[in-house]
Amino acid sequence: MRKIITIGGKEYTIKSSAYTQFKYKNDTGRKFLNDLQSIVKIAGKSQEEQIDMSDDLTYILLRIAFVMIEEADKTQVTSFEDFLKSIDVIYDDMGWINEVVEVATSPLSRRIQVPQN
Repeated sequence: MRKIITIGGKEYTIKSSAYTQFKYKNDTGRKFLNDLQSIVKIAGKSQEEQIDMSDDLTYILLRIAFVMIEEADKTQVTSFEDFLKSIDVIYDDMGWINEVVEVATSPLSRRIQVPQN
């Protein structure tokens, strides 16, 4: 799946495929599915607990977004550090968060089509 998202006022094309989870592991040393599950767990907590865990959530979301930006087109970014430096405001418009999760999970969901007789 491919989609254009806006983070900090800048547009990026992101892409997710079966390769995404392996690239994420290679780049971060972390397990992609575990981190996606962490996002869901954090979202289910109280607002106070979410604030306490916001550093973890921000890191995971931005890392996943970066991997998918690179997968879509490496020329959009040079490094994770430069990507972060280019973002002036992370949470001004939070719509990108749902879009990142939606695209990240798209290769994991299976749409079964029933043959019509």
